[in-house]
Amino acid sequence: MKKKTVLRIILLALIIIWMLMIFQLSNQNGDDSSNLSKEVASFFVTGDKIAILEPYIRKIAHISEYTIGGMLFFSFFLTYHLTNKKRIFFSLLIGIEYATLDEIHQLFIDGRAGQFKDVVIDTIGITLGICIMMLCYKIRIKMTKPGKDGVSHKQE
Repeated sequence: MKKKTVLRIILLALIIIWMLMIFQLSNQNGDDSSNLSKEVASFFVTGDKIAILEPYIRKIAHISEYTIGGMLFFSFFLTYHLTNKKRIFFSLLIGIEYATLDEIHQLFIDGRAGQFKDVVIDTIGITLGICIMMLCYKIRIKMTKPGKDGVSHKQE
């Protein structure tokens, strides 16, 4: 099997695992989800401050989860001969669709509510992940591209 095929399979498996993790977290009822956020908040603050920090923890979690998704989607599309515009478009399209489906899924879970603002926050995460991977890709290209002297600057 070619390296690109193996890489595609690995990235697709990671995308599926990421999607299943998002689904599992969204499948928690409202109390369990809130308790998880409060537990994370308790690492940083105590007492009444936990309730203040909890909504921010939830939004940071949304951005972080979907940043990983954006990185995975863009990496997957890097294995195909596409323009960066198409890689960005397809990564955003799939990411926003999944975020939307995730919020619709939450409408059917006790104590949860699908919210458009969460789709927007997720989209910020997807975009951040895409930007991170584009930066890494450009740095990699620059490091492996031969310089003016014809010598590759690739680190070995």
